[in-house]
Amino acid sequence: MPDWDGLRIFLALSRARTLAAAARKLGIDETTVARRLARLEKEMGASLLERAPGGLALTAAGEAVRAAAEEMEVAALTAERRALGADRQLSGRVRVTAPEILGRYFVLPALQAVHVRHPGIAIELISTIARLDVTRREADVAIRTVRPTEPALVARKLARMAVAPYVRRRRKRPEQIAAVGYTDGVRLPLRNVEDRIPSGRVALRTNSIATVLEAVRLGWGAGDLPCFVGDATPELERAFPGDKPDWLDVWLIVHAEVQRTSRVRALVDELARVFREGAALLAARAST
Repeated sequence: MPDWDGLRIFLALSRARTLAAAARKLGIDETTVARRLARLEKEMGASLLERAPGGLALTAAGEAVRAAAEEMEVAALTAERRALGADRQLSGRVRVTAPEILGRYFVLPALQAVHVRHPGIAIELISTIARLDVTRREADVAIRTVRPTEPALVARKLARMAVAPYVRRRRKRPEQIAAVGYTDGVRLPLRNVEDRIPSGRVALRTNSIATVLEAVRLGWGAGDLPCFVGDATPELERAFPGDKPDWLDVWLIVHAEVQRTSRVRALVDELARVFREGAALLAARAST
């Protein structure tokens, strides 16, 4: 019977579709991933994945194995969350994910306060706008601007953040402005800047808010940025000063079973405090 670790690697490959992407997701090298897949296929007596134009694809046997492996994954994650939820120790690892701008200005100070009080908690901060899966323990706590729909997740609204398009000062005429946009999968849930500029031309796309900020500062074009950052950057100005900013809700998300863990609870409480105290900053000059 195949062990769970081999099936876990197989699931990562079936989702990532390349050895390199699966290895990055799992935090191991490509050689180990390939070796464990070969061992699993030998144990199963069938080829589970095959090369295809878009990357690795499931064979018929792989499709059957994936369904069973996903059932095992659900059971394993449930057991892990319940064990974590019963843990009352203020020590151990907690993984937090947040967009890098919010991570820098709000999440990091909250984590610092927890670290000072509880140095036994090993904190990991993944600064990304991409959505990590809380149900699969890719993160224990997530800060997002979209409320989740999964019933097992608990969402707490922390604040509202004003967002507007910005350009470098002394900009070109409106019809000459290009857009600095976000890549598919991480686009902000609001009016996109490329749909608002006359040319509609996109000069750059990125998955990073910090990169949008730097690109706009360097003069690439207009990009959507949190107002508390854009207004505080001397080189920038609102691209459409007559328009009111859009609003994004900021949510704190945690799994219902994990939130009872003492170390997770300590982080959640501190994050709520920091965002509560920073609510006015997040709404910076929203009416201008």
